[in-house]
Amino acid sequence: MMRQSLQTVLPESTGNNTSSLRDSVCRDLFQLFNSPHSPLPTLLVSGMPEWQGHNQSDKCPQNWYCRQLRSALLFHEPRIAALQVSLKEAYCRDLAISLEMMLFHDDEPLTFDLIWRNGSWQSLGQG
Repeated sequence: MMRQSLQTVLPESTGNNTSSLRDSVCRDLFQLFNSPHSPLPTLLVSGMPEWQGHNQSDKCPQNWYCRQLRSALLFHEPRIAALQVSLKEAYCRDLAISLEMMLFHDDEPLTFDLIWRNGSWQSLGQG
């Protein structure tokens, strides 16, 4: 089985690099989610079909999804020191997630919000 992985170079820690580091991580995560050849499992980048209809309020598959996505992102993005994945919305056609992370060489938390809408991930911004 062939495995793809992202290779990144960890930047040195300086005050000027913090902003570019944060932008770079968010840009790379966005590309990871939207790439047609993403190394993330298809289920994780295209939402959960089980949420369409009767299971949309079931916490068990939602918690499983968050755990699986967290594990995959930590594996593929080495600049993340700590990560929490949470669902903001889980509706029939929309799935909004929030990635709250601490990066290596950055003392401030970073939040990156995404929404699955109309067949692709869209950024809701970073904070």
